[in-house]
Formats: sequence, C-alpha cells, structure tokens
Amino acid sequence: MTQILQDILKIDESKECIKFLVKRVQSENYRGVQISQHNRYEQKEILIILQEIYNLCGENYLQIRTTDLSKRPQNINGEEIYAKLTHNIASKIGRCTQDSLRKNIFVDMHRMGLINRFNAKKKALSPFENGMKKYIALTPLAIELLSAKDIFTRNILYTRALESLMNGFGEEILQIALELNNPYLTIYELLFFGTFVYQTLDSHIYTREEIIEFIKEFRALSKFPQKLVMEKIKAYCNPSNFSGDKTHKRDFHNWINETQQILTLLAQMAYFEWNRKEQRLYIRVGRESVYANNVKLKRSLVQKQHYFTQHNVVKTKGFELHHVVPLCFAKTRNEFLILDDWQNLVYIDAYSHAQITQNNNANVRLSFDENDAIFTDFNDNSVCCKNNTNIKYDLSKQEIMFDYNQKLLGINS
Repeated sequence: MTQILQDILKIDESKECIKFLVKRVQSENYRGVQISQHNRYEQKEILIILQEIYNLCGENYLQIRTTDLSKRPQNINGEEIYAKLTHNIASKIGRCTQDSLRKNIFVDMHRMGLINRFNAKKKALSPFENGMKKYIALTPLAIELLSAKDIFTRNILYTRALESLMNGFGEEILQIALELNNPYLTIYELLFFGTFVYQTLDSHIYTREEIIEFIKEFRALSKFPQKLVMEKIKAYCNPSNFSGDKTHKRDFHNWINETQQILTLLAQMAYFEWNRKEQRLYIRVGRESVYANNVKLKRSLVQKQHYFTQHNVVKTKGFELHHVVPLCFAKTRNEFLILDDWQNLVYIDAYSHAQITQNNNANVRLSFDENDAIFTDFNDNSVCCKNNTNIKYDLSKQEIMFDYNQKLLGINS
C-alpha cells in the first residue's frame, strides 16, 4: 500500500496537486463533500412530486407514513392521501413507493427548502433533525417554483433549491470554474480537487484559491501522467486493501459514484451544462443563460479588480473574495449582474468563508460592529469577521457596502 503512494509521488514529485492527493486518500475524510449519494432525480420529477402534493392538499399539512411497509403493510387512519400521492407519482414518473418517498426524496426536498417536515405535534423540524416525521407541507419556495411562468425563472428557482441541498457547493464550483483559463471541470478534477474545497486536512482548511491551483497544475500535466495518477489512486482505493470498518477503508467506486451524483445535481443548475461527448461540466452560455455572450466571464474579473482598488487591499494568502448575497439568488440576468458587483464582495479568510458556506451561504445580511463585519442569516445565526484578522476592507466604505446589501435584499424580499 505504501508502495502505491510512493509510486504516485514519483509521477511528478514537483507537483503540489499530486502531494495533496496522496495526503487526501490517506484521510478518513478522503471523499470530502458528501451530499446525496443514492437519490437520482431531475427537475421535472421534483416538479411532478410538488404538483401532486399541491393537487391533494395545497399548502396544508399532509400526514405521511411513519413506519416501513415491511413492518406495517397497511395504511392507518390519516395516511390515505399519502398512499394516493405515491400512487399518482409512480404512475407519472414510473417509480415511487411510500418508503422511498418519505425516506429518500422527502429528505432531499426538505434540505432543498421545498417542503417542511413536522413531528406528531406538528412542530417544524430542521432538515437534519432525527426523530419521527408525521407531516409535511409545501414551502413558499415550492409554491413559487410551481407558479413560475417561464423556464428561466423556474430554472433559477430550482437552482436556489439545489444550492440549499448542496450547502452552497454549486456557488463554489461556479467560482472555481470562472477562475480557470477554460471555464469547465472534468469529473476527475471535481473528484480529486473540487469536492475538497473548504474541507479540513491536518488542521488546514483548503481554500478555493488552493483548489484552483491544484486543478490548473493537474490540467497542465500531459495525458499519460494524468492517466497514471487516476489508475494509481483507483488501485489504492480498493476496499480489499484495507482491514477494519468503513472508516479505515478507501472505496474508489463509492467515491466516484457520489461525485457522479454531485455532477448530476450541478448539471441541473441554471449556470452549468454537462457535455457528454467531452465529459466536461461547462458554464452555460447562450440565449437562455445569465452568461449570454460571455458577459459574466469578463464582468467577474472587472468587479474583482474593482474591489481591490476601491478598498486599497492587496491579495493575501488565505483570504478570498466572497459574494455576500450569492449569485444563485438572481431571478433574472439583470439581477445576476447586479449581484456580481464589487459592492457585494468582501475579502474574508478561509475559516470565515467555510463557516458561511457550511450554513448554505445563508449569511446574506451585512452589518457592522465598529470595525468588524457581521454576516447574519434570517434565523439570526451570525459569523463575525474581525477587521484585518478575518476581513480586509476600507472602513470608509462601510456605508456603501451596507446600503448596497440592503438594496440587494430588497430585490429578493
């Protein structure tokens, strides 16, 4: 086993991306970002499920099954509508059981912000809360999605739902792709590097900037060394090479399967498209896109430079530019360009950025406590960035930043 790792390093001992991979595959957290490994669905299927729920109960509570069919084959009082719901969904998409809907799809739909789940007393539960779920109800986002009058609006709203499910990961991948000379990612670039953005290894948080450099370096390798790295990593990550439980094993099949699922979700977002022939995830460009005529690609660099100029800030290792209100909040092309403005950017450290990312990029309200910047979500969870420690900005620009943030939140209120 050690020999395989040494062989990987010898492919090119000067490359930091290869050294990183050798460290990564030895970590228990080698798979990095984990989102939704087993579920496979597309927007049209989610829309069918939402519509069928709405047809049967509108925005009211829907009582769902609480026990597996194998333990209790019959439905009890109150579950009749749920049984009808699963029958209707199965007839339209060709698959759906009472168990799979509540145990798999509803879990993701809750994390997407499309439904809420409740206990027997109709107390709302968080998406990750354990315990019995007895009721569900559609959220305002679900109603808005069902009411969307055009494809563009529907795609943007669905993108927002996916961002919630993915804890802001789509936004990070978008930012990574925009920084690359050619704005695309292959599945192996996503597998090896993209899925480790803001993950921790040996007490070090890997920033977006570091991940971008790894991808650039890996991409610069010729085809033979790239292929050799892939083959050696695959050979190392064979469960039969390891003893002990799952935490001690490395499983390439499960790792790439999860990455393929992430790729499936990314490809459904408004700003990405998967080119099957080239096996690349591209930033979408076209008439129906916020990236029409490559405007965004040019604009991004301009606004990035504006921030450094306006705040008189120099690039600092461990700090990154962050959109306070995420790009995925845009409902129109014009709103997208308004969000991608230097006044909506902050230069924060990797630790603070990771905190915000792990909270689904929901800390969109900007305020100030003397010189420190406070980023708060709508449940009053805050991330405090101390000036010159966690954030670098011009103090005289506080009012401009605050006012712009208020205007942006007004757009999306």
